[in-house]
Amino acid sequence: MKHTQLAWLIALSLGLAACGGSSSDSSTDVDAGVGTDDSTDSGTDDTDSGTDDTSNEEGSIYGPFSTGTTSEPVAVYFDLDTQSQVTLTDEEAASDTQWDIGFKRTSVFLNTHQETPVSLYFTGNNADFFDDEGNAIADSFLNATVDSELDDYLAVSASDIPDDTEFSTDSDSQVIGTTFYNYDTTTHVVSAAEDVYYIVSSDDNYTKFNVTDIVTEGYGMGEISLTVMHQSVLDGQTEFAEAVTVTANLVGCTEPAYIDFDLQQAVTADDAWDITIQCSDGAGEFAINLADDALVLRTDADTYSGVDEAAAAYYGFSSETVSEYAITENNWYYYDSTTHLLYSQFGVYLIKAGDTVFKMQITSYYDEEGTSGSYSFRSDALSAE
Repeated sequence: MKHTQLAWLIALSLGLAACGGSSSDSSTDVDAGVGTDDSTDSGTDDTDSGTDDTSNEEGSIYGPFSTGTTSEPVAVYFDLDTQSQVTLTDEEAASDTQWDIGFKRTSVFLNTHQETPVSLYFTGNNADFFDDEGNAIADSFLNATVDSELDDYLAVSASDIPDDTEFSTDSDSQVIGTTFYNYDTTTHVVSAAEDVYYIVSSDDNYTKFNVTDIVTEGYGMGEISLTVMHQSVLDGQTEFAEAVTVTANLVGCTEPAYIDFDLQQAVTADDAWDITIQCSDGAGEFAINLADDALVLRTDADTYSGVDEAAAAYYGFSSETVSEYAITENNWYYYDSTTHLLYSQFGVYLIKAGDTVFKMQITSYYDEEGTSGSYSFRSDALSAE
């Protein structure tokens, strides 16, 4: 591993340990440096959140809603139409269409399961919190309060709603996906993307590989060759071993191909395989699939010569499919490296759910006891003027 990369990882590891946080979901999760963090309550009920059968005054604050701890996170699902929490399990939420926006530790996400996925637009109201180079002005965030930023929120009206094309929604992407090959749209030739590498964490070991050759067969892959560099942590290895070429022949295949990184060879479905290539119409599909318990990191040829087991949790390993949240383009918080606290940027977001556009401003990530992961926010529907 390059020394600069290792130094960064160690610094990150120490910084997160100092404030009691860790990597969570698809974003960095930093806990409060004060108060307690042992709540596992999934949120407050409608009475506690300030909702009732009557309309609340514009700018009213809902919450706090607890999203659990870093070790036991829970999601809070919120329905903007009724301005109330919807109590759901994660499995139920995956198909439920009532909730509009969700919270889980530092992540804020939208419901993409509705007939028209919920979408988000950032108004840019807090541009003065950044300098001309786009760097955050720390004092602006540290000194901002619920009261000082209320006018910014109230000033946003229906006249600020942009065209639908300006809204963004959450999406899923693949770490490997189509990145292991290049396709020339002029010649229709497929070639291996040899400069793209992947590190797979599987069976307590690590393996770095890239695709070095692809032979097409009709519209699929007839043969694919990989260079595999295995690091057996169980055997005390701290760096990747010399590259070994592993080839899967898929011409005329009737079942998937399987590759085991420990053995560095093609195996059968009954073996402890790490990646598989599905078969369709007598050739391999252009997809590399991970075993269910495997994690992956996309990288390059030089950054990592091995994985430091002690710092592996901070490398950014993830499942093959990762969620990209629309709000992260203009994220809601500012992290103060001195206090190790998260401060709201008091950005005002427009959220389009069905035919209604709501404005929202996150006001706090902590409850009165300083417990992190406890969201409070403003939210109101914007009516036509």
